[in-house]
Amino acid sequence: MQAVTLDRKIAELQLDGYAQYAASSQDANLYYLTNFLAEDPFLFLRSGGQSLLVISSMEKARAVRSSIADRVQAREDFQRDSRETEGDRTTPTMIGSVLKECKIKRLGVNADFPIGLADELRRAGYELKPMSGPIESLRSIKTARELKLMAQVQRASEKALASALTILAHSKISGDTLRYDGQVLTSERLKSAIGCSLINDACTSEDVIASSGDDSALPHLTGSGPVKANSAIVFDVFPQSIASRYHADMSRTVLRGDAPSELSDMYSAVQEAQHLAVEMLRPGISGAEVHLAVADHFEQSGFQTDLDNGQGFIHSTGHGLGLEVHELPFLSKRGGLLEKGNVVTVEPGLYYPGIGGVRLEDVAVITHNGNKTITQFPKEFVI
Repeated sequence: MQAVTLDRKIAELQLDGYAQYAASSQDANLYYLTNFLAEDPFLFLRSGGQSLLVISSMEKARAVRSSIADRVQAREDFQRDSRETEGDRTTPTMIGSVLKECKIKRLGVNADFPIGLADELRRAGYELKPMSGPIESLRSIKTARELKLMAQVQRASEKALASALTILAHSKISGDTLRYDGQVLTSERLKSAIGCSLINDACTSEDVIASSGDDSALPHLTGSGPVKANSAIVFDVFPQSIASRYHADMSRTVLRGDAPSELSDMYSAVQEAQHLAVEMLRPGISGAEVHLAVADHFEQSGFQTDLDNGQGFIHSTGHGLGLEVHELPFLSKRGGLLEKGNVVTVEPGLYYPGIGGVRLEDVAVITHNGNKTITQFPKEFVI
């Protein structure tokens, strides 16, 4: 399906083909098109209904085995002088040889195609046209296989968060801090528990949020130092499977001790907002409509937003999830129409300096007439 759609876009723009040159470990679109993971850049070319990978001879056998390309060739096959080594000149020369062999003059490229390489190819007489959007749109519609892979990562994420909450549940209140196993409990200790669990389930996470007290009022502050008692503790876990490359994403806000009334009211409002948003998710509704409904709910509940001072509901309601932790579609002011197969996070939040922050985040897949929540982790504020 992805190949047919890409071929249709190539024809629509009256191009001879589409190419990317990047490392698929850093480019989700390229990995999606090839199913081949590499740390070094390689060429992907789609033309005439066929896909070609041009890669170093060292990686050719692995690419033949694991990629979904119709054809794999070594870059040395296209270098006029086999004694040439990798450098500024060899790559455009190699790509030019590939394009000449495939009879390509008008080429579509991804929006972040290397500009220096594009200049070299244009100087050589090739016409390049940026194509932004078609691959991202393809990726936004998940197959049954992709949904299964994402559910597996989500289970690992839930297991990891449970390990941190177990530590919290067994911690002792000591003044305005918590103690665990005879020591002051820190954000670092909680993040370490989450990270170790994810590693054991073959997942990685570039960062984990475990912030408490005043830190919790800053949505992306990861948290550090002693965990505060009687204060909001915001967790945000967004791991990636090492094997499948798919992500999960989940946030929970908990409190150990006695909950101030302001935080209890915020938690109730956020939980209601999330329920409202989930109830709205279906094909044909726009992400903007969902987001504005959540914003209106907060305003009507007495929680005002001041974007200039970072107070209230200061981020979008959610985002797409898949090979990237933030991808199409978005539940935001400019969010487009949702389609069956979209996977989105639903993560309303409230943040007030001096009081703290509250965020709840689940993942839902858009079905033919509504949605289904992938997240299975419970919501419990005071533990």
